[in-house]
Amino acid sequence: MKMNAKTSVDLATDGLRDLILSRELVAGEPIRQEALSERLDVSRTPLRQALQILSEEGLVTQTDYRGARVAAIKPEDVRDLFDMRLALEPIALGEAIARMTKIDLAQAEMALDEAENVASPMRLSKLNWHFHRTLYAPCGRAMLLDVIEKLNRNASRAEIIALSIARRVERSACEHEKLLQACRNGDVDKAGKALNDHLWAARRDAIAAVENLMENE
Repeated sequence: MKMNAKTSVDLATDGLRDLILSRELVAGEPIRQEALSERLDVSRTPLRQALQILSEEGLVTQTDYRGARVAAIKPEDVRDLFDMRLALEPIALGEAIARMTKIDLAQAEMALDEAENVASPMRLSKLNWHFHRTLYAPCGRAMLLDVIEKLNRNASRAEIIALSIARRVERSACEHEKLLQACRNGDVDKAGKALNDHLWAARRDAIAAVENLMENE
């Protein structure tokens, strides 16, 4: 069965998201729809829908009198995102470990292997989520997984823009390997500690990177 082709709204959303994440459009910058429509080769209608989608994702702010602008990343927002991840992800992991299969573990390992040769922050972010998602999915709690995915998506955007995800590649790889090994061993306590340590380290680095970004803008 063929996958559906991307719609003009999808293309506009993906294109604008990439411009923001790559910092071609920086925090506070007005989004000029006419110029952006030409740049992305989409009409104004799907672009307006894309702006609404990215507004809901937290990448764009819209007001009646100022129009649309690229949203700023605040250290306190990063803190809140990671604090929520720290509260929820250990629950999913703890319930997933007993149900993990060799296939789950192999897929997680493949994500780690691929990340070793990746330089793009956006690609690293996708592989990072794939790794975590693979370990959490066996818990079977759809609503919990959906909330965790949204938190990861927003935390990752902050890491990409501030480049903290690219600066801690080696440390993250070591933390991920320690977590994966505990899962292989079925050791819930060690896996929980490894996950907790990893998220706290990522939290610290992301907040520091965002603060540094704000100082230099």
